[in-house]
Amino acid sequence: MAADDGPRETILRNMKYERLGRSLIYRVLRPSIARFLASSTRDRGILAQCRVDLETMRDGATGQKKENLNYELRALDAFEKSINAIGIEGINFERASAASPLKMEGVSISVQPTAHIRVARPRGCDLVGAIIVDIAKGDIPKTEDSASRITNGMMHAAALIHQYVSNVFHGQDVKASQPHCVIFHTHRQERVCSPDNYWRMLRNVEAVCRNIARSWDGIVPPSSFDPSLSMTRH
Repeated sequence: MAADDGPRETILRNMKYERLGRSLIYRVLRPSIARFLASSTRDRGILAQCRVDLETMRDGATGQKKENLNYELRALDAFEKSINAIGIEGINFERASAASPLKMEGVSISVQPTAHIRVARPRGCDLVGAIIVDIAKGDIPKTEDSASRITNGMMHAAALIHQYVSNVFHGQDVKASQPHCVIFHTHRQERVCSPDNYWRMLRNVEAVCRNIARSWDGIVPPSSFDPSLSMTRH
């Protein structure tokens, strides 16, 4: 949404011809963070056990698998240092089960929160939301402009979380709350909530989805693409 035409083509190509190996990193840490947030006492023992498991796995691994586990351990360090910046005081986190993708303009958008959020109120219905804890280090912005684009992208993602929450809790006596639809980046300790004008951002997402749907079949594969080694996901 924030990219120029050239980078946008690269983004679309990487989406269609995704290298699945990258998605395997953090497969131990992510569920541990979800269990930690949802535990009634914010049990640090969950994170300590995660560290033991990762170190044990790393000691028996070699090559890229060992390096991936080192990434995961560094991400655990970053998460533990950023806990106070998440804003968890007075908030009840609940385990989030796998949800159906959002369907927008012919495009499926996967929104998989780390946890759901519920805030009980003495009057009126409870407030509900969700949080995605982004533990990937990613690229460090070098300019104010690049940092602004990253934050803008996070705001669009938070707006999608708001739409996800509205869908998941539809029909219940609760209210989807913008301040409780959150993206949190652990390495930058950046916390972004769904804005009040989230519906305008969803219009931007819909426009991007229309462009993706129109151009999808015409995306040229990268030179390294081997159809015999590929698989199709639906």
